[in-house]
Amino acid sequence: MDVVWLESLVALGEHGSFTRAAESLHISQPAFSRRIRALEQWAGTDLVDRSSLPITLTPSGRVLRARAADVVAGLSALHDEMRGRQTMPAHPVRLAVSHSLATHYFAGWWRAITADAPQLTCLLLAANTLEAYDTLVHGGCDLLLAYVDPLHPLELGDSDVESVLVARDRLAPYARPGTYRLPDPQRRSDGGGPEVPYVSHGAGSFLGRVTDRILAGRRPRLRPVAQSDLTSVLAALVAAGLGVGWLPGLLTTEQVAAGRMTPVGDGQWTAGLEIRLSRNRRQRTSSHAVEVWERAAANQDRTG
Repeated sequence: MDVVWLESLVALGEHGSFTRAAESLHISQPAFSRRIRALEQWAGTDLVDRSSLPITLTPSGRVLRARAADVVAGLSALHDEMRGRQTMPAHPVRLAVSHSLATHYFAGWWRAITADAPQLTCLLLAANTLEAYDTLVHGGCDLLLAYVDPLHPLELGDSDVESVLVARDRLAPYARPGTYRLPDPQRRSDGGGPEVPYVSHGAGSFLGRVTDRILAGRRPRLRPVAQSDLTSVLAALVAAGLGVGWLPGLLTTEQVAAGRMTPVGDGQWTAGLEIRLSRNRRQRTSSHAVEVWERAAANQDRTG
C-alpha cells in the first residue's frame, strides 16, 4: 500500500474525472491511472466504473474513498504533530458545505451557532452540492450544510438522512445594471427579440438543475457565453456585465448594495431554495457534531 494511491482515489472522487484529478495532484494522467489500477489490485476489486461517462466509483470505491479521506487526513495531521506544528483544530466537526455557501454564508452561520461554545471547531469540506451529499451518505463527513430545492428534493434512497431548515433563499436572474433584461414570461419568445447573453452553471450541477427547471417551457432567447461550476465565478461574470446569470440571493447581497448587479425579470423567473443542515442517522458522530446538530435544530427556521 502506498498512501499516494489513497490520495489519488480521494482526488478522483472529488473531481469526477481522471484528467482533472491528475491535474490537481500535478501528475500526468497515465501516472494517475497507474495509481488507481495499483489500488484496485491491492483491494482485489474494481473501484471505478469505466463503462459509462462520466465515470463513477463503484460501491466498493465509494466505501474505500470515504475511509481513504479519513486515512489521508489522519496521516497529514500525524505528520504535522510529529513535526511540532499541529495545524488541525482539536476534535473538529467534519462539515461538508456546498461551494456557494462556503464562500458567502458559512462563516456567519458558524459564528452565530458557536458564539458561546469555543470548544466547537470544524473541518470545512467544500464541494459541489451533489458531491457533498455523496460525502454525507457514505460517511465522509459528520454534517452537511447545503442548498435544497424544496419542490424537487434529491432522492437519497434508504440512506436515513434527516435535516433541519437553517434559512431560506431564492434563485433569481441578475445582471449588471443597465445591461440586460428578460422578456415577459407570459409572452412566447420563440421568434423575435434580441438574444440575451447568458452565464450558466455547469451541466448537472445542483443550481444548474434548478435553473433548467425555471427555464423549462419559457424558452427565452439566451445566448450562452460562459459556464462555470463555481457560483462565485458566475457572480463575478455577471457583475462584469458579461450576461445574465441565475444566482442565490444570499450570494448577491453585497454586489446589489454596491450597485454592481441587480435582479432582472419578475418573480416567475425565480425559484425558492432552502438551506438545510443534514446528518446520516446511521453514522456515529462525535459529541461535538451532536452538539452542533442540536443547536441548529433549536434555532431552525420555522417561518412559512
